[in-house]
Amino acid sequence: MKKSLCFAPLLFIIALCAAAPVQGQNRTVKKGAKYDTIIVKHQNKIAKKPAPKPIAKPAVIQEIVLPTPEYINQPYYFDKDGNKLIKLENANALMVTKKKTLGLKGAKQFLSMDATSSKIRFVTKKDIVFFIKTSGDVIDLTSYIKLYQFVPVEQKREVTITAKEGLLTDKDEAKGKLMSFSVKMISKDNYQVQLPEQLEAGEYGFVWVKNMELKEFTVFAFGIDWKSSD
Repeated sequence: MKKSLCFAPLLFIIALCAAAPVQGQNRTVKKGAKYDTIIVKHQNKIAKKPAPKPIAKPAVIQEIVLPTPEYINQPYYFDKDGNKLIKLENANALMVTKKKTLGLKGAKQFLSMDATSSKIRFVTKKDIVFFIKTSGDVIDLTSYIKLYQFVPVEQKREVTITAKEGLLTDKDEAKGKLMSFSVKMISKDNYQVQLPEQLEAGEYGFVWVKNMELKEFTVFAFGIDWKSSD
């Protein structure tokens, strides 16, 4: 019983020493990572309205205004690419009457004008068009104006208008020829002259033939050249 009482204070001291921290000993305490708390407010997505589709506008067709001849009874060449009119050569031609062998070989009348070629020239193509403005008193334009093909003869241009056969045979052939064309009214007193076929290279001229008793006529002349590629 005495031994137990002697050890009791000793055990108490040992227990106190174990519970007390050792002097000079450092203890490291790990700290947890720090986090910032961010509060995110939830928002509902607003649906975007689709962009309105552009309204398709109908294409505007620009109306082409055809040019009008400046002078009446004067043919103009119509340049489609430039939508403009080009004046033709204004030349004078004499009506010449010739009788052969006192009329035994017949007689002929032909128009003759100076120079073998016209200064106004165009390249041959299928759709050659002319415009003519009248004074309003023309009923049938084709009976008043004619288109002739002239031929060069001794520094002149000539075309046979009429020829009468005689008692004797005459080998002299007619010079040039009459060309056909159609007429279409495009507006009041304004007409379009359209050729049915392509003109071959050569010399041409419009002639007003309302009064064939005249000795001198005005010819609206022009020339046709072949394309450079021909």
